[in-house]
Order: sequence, then C-alpha cells, then structure tokens
Amino acid sequence: MAWLSKAGGATDNVVSVTPVEGGWSVTCGLADHPLMFMSGAHAEAKARSLAQLIAAAGGDAQVIVHDRRNTLIGTVRYFAAEGGGAEFNGSSPSDPPSP
Repeated sequence: MAWLSKAGGATDNVVSVTPVEGGWSVTCGLADHPLMFMSGAHAEAKARSLAQLIAAAGGDAQVIVHDRRNTLIGTVRYFAAEGGGAEFNGSSPSDPPSP
C-alpha cells in the first residue's frame, strides 16, 4: 500500500513514545493527532500495537521509546507481514518473540 511508504526511500513508519506534561504521547506519521496516556506502559503498549497493525497491513514500522527525561531507551522494528517477525534493539522487549 502506497500510504505505508515514506517518500525518499525510507520505508519505516515511525511510532514514537515521548513524555509530555501530565503523561505520555504516542505519535505516528500516519495520524494527524497524537494519542495521550497517563501511563508510560499503556503508551508503549499502544505504540507496539499500532506498529503491529502497520506491519500486518504490509508496511515496516519502528517504535521509538523515550523515558521521562526524554532520553531514548529503546527501539523495536516490525517488518511487513511477509516476514511476520520483529527485530528488537535497545531495551528488552515486553512481548516475548513468536516461535
């Protein structure tokens, strides 16, 4: 699907989890507005869920997670449905990998 690809050859759809005043924000280039959460864990779970949906639809996605000080603490890449898996970088994943 063309809407899943970025211009200029970059193929990852980035989903970011960042701290904001009063909670956490999940942003994605495919959405007009950020999602807001009180819990960082809920924000990260939603970001991973969105990335999995993007991968299931045929696009590559990358989740980027920041801590309360806005320091990058981890990334997770989800590849298009053809590969069916995820490559983990940074902090250990909260979801166990599929066998």
